[in-house]
Amino acid sequence: MYDMSERERLLQIMEAEGMNAKQFSSEVGISQGTLSNIISGRNRPSLDVMQQVLNRFRNVQTDWLILGLGSMYRQNNENVQSSLFDNPEETSKTKEMPKPKEIKKDSQPEISHTDVCAADTIQKQVKRIIVFYTDGTYEER
Repeated sequence: MYDMSERERLLQIMEAEGMNAKQFSSEVGISQGTLSNIISGRNRPSLDVMQQVLNRFRNVQTDWLILGLGSMYRQNNENVQSSLFDNPEETSKTKEMPKPKEIKKDSQPEISHTDVCAADTIQKQVKRIIVFYTDGTYEER
């Protein structure tokens, strides 16, 4: 399976939005030189550049732009503020924390064993680490 590079995904956004490099760099808020270096393959886009693209094109999926996963555009019912690290399968399994109990004035709150242990039952593991360097490149570990 062929995965598109960040460069190719940026070019695909430009094409889909009907923009040339000058228009795209202006819309996103990056210099034409920075975009030129990305398009030529000299540099990879920095996290800052990718965030600026996502801020300008709110309908572009974060996972697609950063990781090359899924489709380019969000579906109409998708939340625009979803996190890059949200996994729909894991989200559905996540248990809701119990709501805090109302404390009556001049009384001690009752704390049950399940209230104390609820936070301990949710375990998270590191899925991916991305290291970003000052020269605009990054590597995945």
